[in-house]
Formats: sequence, C-alpha cells, structure tokens
Amino acid sequence: MFSRLAALLRLRLFGIYLPAPKQDAILRGDLSNTVVHPFFVHALAGLGMYFCAGVGYSHTIVLLLAKYAQRTWEQIAEINTGNDPNLTIQAFFSLTSMTLHSRWLDSARKFLTRPCIALNAAGLRFVPVTDRPPELTEDVRERVVALSQIIYLENYIFLVVDGTEPRMTVRIQKEFRHDLQVRVRSLSYYNVAL
Repeated sequence: MFSRLAALLRLRLFGIYLPAPKQDAILRGDLSNTVVHPFFVHALAGLGMYFCAGVGYSHTIVLLLAKYAQRTWEQIAEINTGNDPNLTIQAFFSLTSMTLHSRWLDSARKFLTRPCIALNAAGLRFVPVTDRPPELTEDVRERVVALSQIIYLENYIFLVVDGTEPRMTVRIQKEFRHDLQVRVRSLSYYNVAL
C-alpha cells in the first residue's frame, strides 16, 4: 500500500492523470477491473517501491519487484490483445513515461509506438468532428491529458533522445494546435499588471 501511495503522489512527475476514483482503487489494490485496470495497480506498486524511503534491495524487495514486474507484463500482454484503444493508449503512455524516467531511452521509443498506432487506428481526436465537444468530465480529462502527453513525449524523444522527427502524432498535433478552441484568460481580470 505504501508503495502505491508513493507512486500516486508522483503521478504528475510522469505526466499521468488518473481521476480520484481510480486513484482510490489503486490505493486499495482493487484488481477487479471495475474501476481501474489491474495494470495500473501492479505497475504503480512496483514503481512506488523506488520512491519509498529506506527500501533497500534485500532479497524480499527484489522478489516483490519481480512479482510486480511479472504481473505488469502479464497485464500489458492482455491489453495488447484487447480492443480498447483508450486503455492501450493510457497503459503504453504510462510505460513510456516510466521508462523515460528510468532513462531506458530505446525502450521508451518502442513503447511510444504502440499508443500512437492505437490512437491513429481508432481515429481518436481531442474533439468530435461533427458533434459539440463533450462536457469536461474526469474521464474526458484523463483521455485529453493522455493524448496531449503523447504529443509531448514524441516531441521530447525527437529533441532529446534520437532526432527522429515526430510523424506518428502529426494528425492530433495539428488538431491540438489549430482546431481546439482554447482561450487564454486575460490576466487583467484578476488585477494583475501586465
């Protein structure tokens, strides 16, 4: 439980956004797949062990890390054979972010390829083509954060890691830059001198 808490406290460091009900389910270790996919419970438990103060690399800790790693990879294999593009994007984006943090740069590029393929195959967008944009709920926010972070990660890998131009996120990057109607609030409303 403490390792999952340590990981949840650092989700923003990885650019991962999970709504409060999913964070609660992860903290409880809920593996029922009703609120959150078991991948996140296992992955964040293993990741959080690195952030727990005083946890060395004793035989018990190594066995726990191996257990969480094995269960995480089993869940990734299940997600990879499934047909839920949002889950695929969220899981592989999380893996990409975690591997970048660990400085496994080659693995990060490989893991980033899968969510990019999934979002292009499913034709996912920030806003629908024909209807009005949906109400900004926690689920919508989670999907939007994942899409924008994938754009960020592909550009980051281009600039810092390997110099391979971003090609997989061109479609949603164009939508992000040109089609989203985002307004910047004027700071003069808040009595801030410009």
